[in-house]
Amino acid sequence: MQNGFSRFLRKALPHIVALALFAVVSAVFFAPQYEGKALRQTDMVMLGGVTSDIQQHIDRYGEHPQWAGRNFSGMPSYLINMNYDGRWVKNAADHLYILGQPASWIFIAMAGFYLMLLMFGVDPWLSMVGGLGYGLSSYFIIIIGAGHITKMMALAWVAPMVGAVWYAYRKRMWLGAALAGLFAAVEISTSHPQITYYFLFVLLALVINEFIVAYKGKALARFGKTTALLLLAAALAVGANLVQLYYVAQHTPETTRGKSELTEATVNTDNHTGGLDRDYVTAWSYGKLETLNLLVPNLYGGGRDFGADGEVAKSLRGYDVPKGFERNLPSYWGDQPSTDGPVYLGACLVFLAVFGLFVLDGRQKWWIAAVSVLAIFLAWGRHMMWFTDLFLDYFPMYNKFRTVSMILVIVEWAVPLLAVLGLARLWTREGADEKRMRNGWKWSLLIVGGLALLVGVFGPMFGSFAGPNDEAMGLPEQIVAAMQEERVSLMRTDAFRSLLFVVLTAALVWLFMKDKVRKGGLVAGLCVIVAADLFPVDKRYVSADDFHPKRQALAIPMTEADKLILQDTTDYRVANFTLDPFTDATTSRYHRSVGGYHAAKLRRYQDLIDHHLRKENRAVYDMLNTKYFIVPGSDGRPAVQQNPYACGSAWFVDSVAWVENADQEIAALESDGRGGGFDPRTTAVVDRRFAPQLEGLDFAADSTASVVLTEYRVNRQTYRTRAARDGVAVLSEIYYPKGWTATIDGRPAEYFRADYVLRAIRVPAGEHTVVFSFSAPHFGLLAGITRASSAILLFGTLGLLAGIGIRNRKRGGGE
Repeated sequence: MQNGFSRFLRKALPHIVALALFAVVSAVFFAPQYEGKALRQTDMVMLGGVTSDIQQHIDRYGEHPQWAGRNFSGMPSYLINMNYDGRWVKNAADHLYILGQPASWIFIAMAGFYLMLLMFGVDPWLSMVGGLGYGLSSYFIIIIGAGHITKMMALAWVAPMVGAVWYAYRKRMWLGAALAGLFAAVEISTSHPQITYYFLFVLLALVINEFIVAYKGKALARFGKTTALLLLAAALAVGANLVQLYYVAQHTPETTRGKSELTEATVNTDNHTGGLDRDYVTAWSYGKLETLNLLVPNLYGGGRDFGADGEVAKSLRGYDVPKGFERNLPSYWGDQPSTDGPVYLGACLVFLAVFGLFVLDGRQKWWIAAVSVLAIFLAWGRHMMWFTDLFLDYFPMYNKFRTVSMILVIVEWAVPLLAVLGLARLWTREGADEKRMRNGWKWSLLIVGGLALLVGVFGPMFGSFAGPNDEAMGLPEQIVAAMQEERVSLMRTDAFRSLLFVVLTAALVWLFMKDKVRKGGLVAGLCVIVAADLFPVDKRYVSADDFHPKRQALAIPMTEADKLILQDTTDYRVANFTLDPFTDATTSRYHRSVGGYHAAKLRRYQDLIDHHLRKENRAVYDMLNTKYFIVPGSDGRPAVQQNPYACGSAWFVDSVAWVENADQEIAALESDGRGGGFDPRTTAVVDRRFAPQLEGLDFAADSTASVVLTEYRVNRQTYRTRAARDGVAVLSEIYYPKGWTATIDGRPAEYFRADYVLRAIRVPAGEHTVVFSFSAPHFGLLAGITRASSAILLFGTLGLLAGIGIRNRKRGGGE
């Protein structure tokens, strides 16, 4: 009994130590969260604005509205905030975030990578190094600081998903497939399809590699069976999230990710794809030389790196600026419009990854190396446009995602994996060729150390060091020159810093190869080097200064302009021109906004922004019931302008202007101000496809006709109509037929689209009650399928684990 417990403890010890190490590092890095503080994350602040009416509706009515009424005049909440029933796998995973936010996200990333390495057969002690390095990648810290939480959660779960697929092919087929399904279900539930999509490239490379291995080893039968099991697991993972995925798939074609209905006459066809426009997709393209910041963090600057004693701070002393102003100036000078920081992987891990490429067998490394090179090429975007165009035009779904540089997350995963797999070969000396090891060590030091040294010595020859926004800021030449000078200094300092960590890592590995350091010393030394390398760089992007009391961190202060507008208790919308109304959702915190913040807004609404709202077409603002404009006041504070021409919640029109297609529809909204062109109060612009709904209707002006909004809820609006004859009522609400239904006096009624984005309905003469309600279609059925798939995955995996445990115990008892 005691011997059995000792064996268990001996096996469990490295796992306990690893989890404790990851927990301590995560908690220390985000220590202020345990003092009641939180990060002011831009995306989370925006999300608070976008979801404010959703939360108010839940609090008041006890139900989720499934619609966000304050963002871009209204849109489904499928990609914003949604209560998806039946996702039991996700709910179970949520209980693992035990350290609180944001420390738990890094902890799960480290633990997940550690688990992947265990499935790859790496020794637990050595796996700690990989887990630590992966979790401390600078990009993770940067996206947490920005509030890209779903992205971080997706990156935390991809590693064990990939590990489980490898485990199914190489070791236990059934258990590997079950774990792959389980981790894939959690991965999908994080609701960041772009990260999940990118790691399908990794899985494809892995499957191709395993097919080649199976073909050469005459093991195609097992490969086929394993692949079939993995496809079944993938189907269950999709099923465990079906209630979410169905609505995302249904909604995506209606968003900017879908194809525009506008034709060649109004769209630049060279720029257009079947999804997002090329220039939008490639706006954040990594520069080719910029890729070296995987090794040298401040190669091209980024973040708030100008120091209090640097050249920029000195140049500012003669100007009336607040203390620390230099931290507000961008140190970045690369090819992207801006960035919060580099994708720094750690010089120590880059050295070890290159070492791994030299010492690993082909079947272990080439699929990882190939998908990494692919990721780098795609991250270059417009700098390698012929290659990017191939994927935009011919690779399914690729054109649905923006920010091509994000695909470097594959390299973030690959580098610590190659590093630890290479170390594992050295660790076990299994099949190791001593000469190959020595040559690999030598060439890795020459290549990685040489690159760092090259940057340190010849870095000033890389370019002008002029940032993409330097000129636009209108700073004095003295300050701009100081910025460029300090950028050179930052580059060189970090280059020699990286060289130091390469040399330290190389020295430790050499000592281990010569048996001067034992395994425990190697692991301890590498953990210290990895933490010392990455931890201080990460602190450049998120530090204790970025934490604020929780109430302040996510607060959107109410301005005097907000208070003035909120005195109005009628239905209205607001356009806030003290900022870019179409990239900011703070206005949505208190008002129904014409603008907002979302990466996948409705496609037609984006067309309306591009063709009319940005051009300040007042008639279009009127039809959206924009009763108030917030503008910069003479004293610099927000001021309110009331719009007396706002059309209101709903109105009867005197006529319909028929159009044949979307081009004519968007063009028909042109207005020259207050006299000519489109007048939404009298005329509705309607596509001829809706003509059957208005068949037999004779239009005539009716001065007695009225439409009154009697109740407004986010997902339900009730109107009272009165008219002497049949007519068309236009509502200042967004048309979205995949969920909105209409009734007149309790009986189902058809409705149609008017004025490119609005709802309209034919109303019979007399007094009537018109109700519009929103409900996600088939929600109950989809939730049921989701529950069933979740149950199969959870209980199936638990059953497999229990069976393996019982079988192992019997074998142990037999001994």
